[in-house]
Amino acid sequence: MKVLFGLLIAVSLFGCAEPPKKGPTYTERITLLPNRDGRKSAVVVKRATGEQEIATPYGSVELVGGKEHRTELAKEQVEQRYGEMLGSQPARPFTYTLYFTTGTTELTAQSRQSLNEVRQKIKGFPAAQVSVIGHTDRVGSVESNDALSLKRAAAIRDLLVQIGIARGAIEIVGRGERETIVQTADGIAEERNRRVEIKLR
Repeated sequence: MKVLFGLLIAVSLFGCAEPPKKGPTYTERITLLPNRDGRKSAVVVKRATGEQEIATPYGSVELVGGKEHRTELAKEQVEQRYGEMLGSQPARPFTYTLYFTTGTTELTAQSRQSLNEVRQKIKGFPAAQVSVIGHTDRVGSVESNDALSLKRAAAIRDLLVQIGIARGAIEIVGRGERETIVQTADGIAEERNRRVEIKLR
């Protein structure tokens, strides 16, 4: 039964499992947890007798004494039963994108306002490893855009250091105009391409 329990824990982003109890009658339970970002999710439970899909938060499939049935737990029940295990999970990888005014390392007004959200997310990564990837649109030469994208990444790295991430934990890369989000002709300004992607894990 140790193997089954390990597999269920391995998919703990979808649900959590209760291992069988000793004795002739035992309960095995798989419960779907809500995504932290609010996105819908589902998990399919497959057995020799068939399969069932759980698609609502805190929905459960239970196997009691060899008999299977559906149930739904309250959020409080899940927190009481699995709170310690859930609390020990590492924070999930997080990606955030910030945008720049043309030809500069200055964030747009909207991205400056978004920095508070980034700060709050970072609190969930006490030992974060961070990649900061700078990009540009296709205004200017390839060489100048390579340099500008690296400067943008370095500027965001400095902001992250101020927030509390160790400089040595931050890797910066400049990709220039090579990985545009919006495909444009050369020389066309496009704000969505003038960006830095922050990836925390």
